[in-house]
Amino acid sequence: MINEATITITIFLAILTFAVPQRYFLLPFIVVACLIPADQRVIIFDLDFTPLRFCVLFSFLRIFMREETVQIDWGIFDKFVLAWAVCGAVVYVLQWGNVKALINRSGFLFDCLGMYWIFRQSIRSWQDVHFVVKMFALMVLLSAPLVIFERLTHKNFFALFGHTVTQYHRGRFRCSGPFPHSIMMGLFWANLIPIFMAYVMANLSRAFYVVAIICCLVCVILSGSSTPIMTVLFVILAFTFYRYRRYGKQIALSFCLLILALHIVMNAPVWHLISRINVFGGSTGWHRYHLINEAIRHFGEWALIGCRSTAHWGWGLQDITNQYILEGVRGGFATLIIFILLLIQAVKIPGSYSLHRIANDRKWLSWGVCVSILGHCVSFNGVSYFGQIIMLLYLTFAMVGFIAENSLVSAESRDLHQ
Repeated sequence: MINEATITITIFLAILTFAVPQRYFLLPFIVVACLIPADQRVIIFDLDFTPLRFCVLFSFLRIFMREETVQIDWGIFDKFVLAWAVCGAVVYVLQWGNVKALINRSGFLFDCLGMYWIFRQSIRSWQDVHFVVKMFALMVLLSAPLVIFERLTHKNFFALFGHTVTQYHRGRFRCSGPFPHSIMMGLFWANLIPIFMAYVMANLSRAFYVVAIICCLVCVILSGSSTPIMTVLFVILAFTFYRYRRYGKQIALSFCLLILALHIVMNAPVWHLISRINVFGGSTGWHRYHLINEAIRHFGEWALIGCRSTAHWGWGLQDITNQYILEGVRGGFATLIIFILLLIQAVKIPGSYSLHRIANDRKWLSWGVCVSILGHCVSFNGVSYFGQIIMLLYLTFAMVGFIAENSLVSAESRDLHQ
């Protein structure tokens, strides 16, 4: 049952969705994602309605009632998002063959395609992007003190909204804020760091975004989890390659060749390196390595239409802590391939756009989005997403879709002037 305070806030945000000007349309989504626990939901006829789903529902109503839809040039990236969502849903339903699976995947499509479409409709200009990023920065400035409070008192402030999770992992307290797991909180803010760094480098409200980055780092560290820490280290390193971004293909190819070389010379498979990652004592790197290894060994079992359970692969392997493997298990090899191609496009589009003859701030922001997607790609090796971070992923995808549309317009403009 949803908490009374959460009901009140959800109703308020629903009204806000109708009341605010179009440029502030995404504010309720950002507030819900950053401050409202994801485990709160209303169940109506076996359908789960979380605060985020209420935002999607009321956003649809506003857009169609006010006739605020805009013409969008749906490009190859948008089609990849659609193909990934539909393919995964269809295969999952075929795999289970029952009404429950159909309801489950209908909810997934409502979240995925609903949010993506709304975000693409709402992000119409770079000013909209600036507003979204600024709101996320304000949210982390508000969240960091509450996370510090949680660490000092071992009491979660968000219990006021029905969220009572306090997590100890092998004797170590891990803060989670309003998120369903400490790793999700850490990754949420970790993958926003490169976007905030872009504003610092573009000299746009530099002091404000420096403080936001510090607050993100506080949340990441207090999550007490290795995966967010490794993601932060990776995105900071990747961000420094801005000067060499035109050599992205060569760098990617060199990285693949390095991985292949390591796989050849190592006694264990190259993915065994994951088992050695242990930023905090008690990290479960070996479990993640074992999951990848068993997924490869059982490839024939899930390749066609996925599989219903991975519990028989080994002890504890019913917990699929890898987004790539989850895509394959739920949607088969076809869905996994589409997902990987989607991620490649999501990295390539903003990276390439940052090389165009555009304003300096747009170059940096495009690069920040590119590195953020790379951060998600790294995160997927250690966790499968759930909760509010899914909203952040879809919103970042929508930014990529917006950049792709702008890139096409820029190309057409150059052609006209030649």
